[in-house]
Amino acid sequence: MQSHFPYAAYCLLVPVLWAQTPGKQMTITECLRRALATHPDVILARAQLAAASADLTAAFGAYLPTLNLAAGYTRQLNVEGGRSISVGGQVIRLPVVEPNTYNLSLTGSYILFDGFGREGEFQRTQATVASAEAVLAYARQRIAAEVIRQYMEVLKAERLSELRQHHHELGQQELQRLRAFVEVGRLSPVDLQAQEAEIAKREVEWLQARQHHELAVARLRSLIGMSPTESTHFADPTLSDSITPEAVRAFRQQWGSFPEALQRALQQRQDYLAAQRRVEAARATITAAHSGYFPTLAASGGWSWANSALRDFSQLGRAFIGLQLSAPLFDNFRTNARIQAAELQLQQAQVELEKLRQTIAAELQTALLTVEAIAQQMEAAQRSLRSADSYAGSMRKRLELGSITQLEYLAAESQRMTAAVTAVTLHFDFLAAQVQLRFAMGELEP
Repeated sequence: MQSHFPYAAYCLLVPVLWAQTPGKQMTITECLRRALATHPDVILARAQLAAASADLTAAFGAYLPTLNLAAGYTRQLNVEGGRSISVGGQVIRLPVVEPNTYNLSLTGSYILFDGFGREGEFQRTQATVASAEAVLAYARQRIAAEVIRQYMEVLKAERLSELRQHHHELGQQELQRLRAFVEVGRLSPVDLQAQEAEIAKREVEWLQARQHHELAVARLRSLIGMSPTESTHFADPTLSDSITPEAVRAFRQQWGSFPEALQRALQQRQDYLAAQRRVEAARATITAAHSGYFPTLAASGGWSWANSALRDFSQLGRAFIGLQLSAPLFDNFRTNARIQAAELQLQQAQVELEKLRQTIAAELQTALLTVEAIAQQMEAAQRSLRSADSYAGSMRKRLELGSITQLEYLAAESQRMTAAVTAVTLHFDFLAAQVQLRFAMGELEP
């Protein structure tokens, strides 16, 4: 008997039935690629990152001078209008005025000091971009964890459906054998009725398992953005059907104590990193808000020209340069209000960071406990399956010798089936628990 568990032990009971479902075969890697490309949360996170990057570019632009180029042209339509004036009752004719007027100007300004407002805004946008990058990475990890978990649900439901189907087919074969025995008088018709009732029960269980598989497939299709009409079969030959006890123990031991695992999780979780960057952004907003109490010093300069014809640029052009100092004496308490709002934002970000730390601790503890519990259940399920298989085999021999009734044998078969279903379920639950623990640790690579 092999030591692989649980699927190899399950194979001792019935052979693996690989359903030949028509359509394209989708591996778990292909499902991940499709989900990460089409999931709305990932698309939204990318858009938020693009917007934050544009905001950072604009914040950097505040360190650069501002340039404006303006050109204009006007034409007086009634050239004769306004050429006559009356002085003491005498009308005086004025010289002819050119109807066209041209103007051109190039001006520039540069803020030399604004009370560290630019610095605060630039730090805020830098932290916002880092937060958006972490949010995108976390969204990819979260979607990947959901896809893998649902993919495992599909495989589990498929294996259970195959197991129930095979169990039903074995019952029908047993029914044919019993009918032959009843016809020759070796068995009572009561045994035949018991087997018929057992077959009906197995058929219901098979139909329920098939429905669960169809629902799991529908949920996975929706998660990865696949059309319900697209012909697809979910299977991945790279996934192992067995887990050795040594591999289970190695996985359980690699995380160390809970405080050590929590420290690693807080360093690696992208959502926690995003929350930390939001705290930094809130602090930078306070710095920018305090700039309202400081004066602003700006330099400006430029060149302008105006004429009735496109000539005499050097004679009529004018160049200028200047400095402007603006000191806020009273701004109706607006700066104080901005500072209070920024401090409130900082407190909210700090509270959210602490709440997230507590949430991560709870998720990590739950994931560790789940892995530990399933691992222990797998060891017990292995023993249960072996015992149930041996017991059912011995009851089969006793039935053939006529020392037990058909009902007693059916009870042993039911016990073996329950053990097999538990073994298959725990196998895929352990794989899903592994993924959930890696996600809680922030180590899941999409």
